[in-house]
Amino acid sequence: MRKPGRAILVAVACAFGARAGAAQAIHPVVDAQRGYLLGARVNGTWREGQHIAARVGAGQRYRVFGPAGLLGESTGMRAQAPEDVCQESFQVELSPKREVGEVAVGGAWNVLPRPVTRLRPAAYAEPVRQILVQHGIRNPVVRVTAAIRADLDGDGTDEVVIAATRSSEALGWAAHAGDYSIVFARKLVGGTVRTIMLEQEYHPRASPDAVPNEYTLAGAWDLDGDGQLEIMVRGRYYEGDWTTLYRLRDTTALKLVSVGCGV
Repeated sequence: MRKPGRAILVAVACAFGARAGAAQAIHPVVDAQRGYLLGARVNGTWREGQHIAARVGAGQRYRVFGPAGLLGESTGMRAQAPEDVCQESFQVELSPKREVGEVAVGGAWNVLPRPVTRLRPAAYAEPVRQILVQHGIRNPVVRVTAAIRADLDGDGTDEVVIAATRSSEALGWAAHAGDYSIVFARKLVGGTVRTIMLEQEYHPRASPDAVPNEYTLAGAWDLDGDGQLEIMVRGRYYEGDWTTLYRLRDTTALKLVSVGCGV
C-alpha cells in the first residue's frame, strides 16, 4: 500500500539537500597584483574564476598575503568581466589595494601551515645552468629571479621552487639567442633530486617569429584549506598576462587554474 506521507518527506528532504548543496560556501582566491579572480575549490575540484564569478559579490572579505606574510584584510567589489576583450577573465577590485600583496584569500584557514622561506637566488645558479644546457643553450647567462623552500605536500620533506629568466631586451615581438624563462621545482624522491618543470621556454637561437613569454614565481600558500601548498606563477608577453596555480603531485606539476588576458 502506498504511503503518501513518506513520499512527501523524501521529496522535501531531497529538495532541502539540493538547496544546501547549491548554497555551499566558496572561498575565492584573487591575484592581488592583477586583480584576476583565479577561482576556488568547489566540491573538491578547482573551478576557474569565470565559473564562480556569479557567486562572488560585493563585500567579500579577503586576507591579503605578501612575501612577508599577512598584510591585513581587504574588501572586494563584485566580480566583473571587462566589457571589450577577455570577457571570461573576471576581476575583483580590492580596497585597500595593498600594493605589495601577492594573493587574496576569502577563507579563514591557515594559509601557511608550514614555513615558506625565501632563498638567495644565486645559490641555485648551477641547477638552472644544467637545465639550460640540456635544452640547447650552450653558454647560458644564468639569471635566477626567485627561489623558495617549503614542504609543499606535507610529507615532511622540503621542496625548492626556482624561477629564472633571461631576456635580451624588454618583451617584444621576437626572441633573441640565449633567451629563456623557466619555473621548476626540485623534489627529493627515493634519495634522488627530481626536477619538475612548471613553465619552460628556451630560445637557443634568435627567432623573429617567436613571441617570448616571461614567467615569475609569486609564492606558495594553502589556497583551499586542504593542508597542501599551491604554487602561484605569473606569465606575461608584450600584449598580455596571466596567472596560474599549480600543485605538486608526486613528480608531476598539476595545473589547477589559469586566468589572464591578452590580444
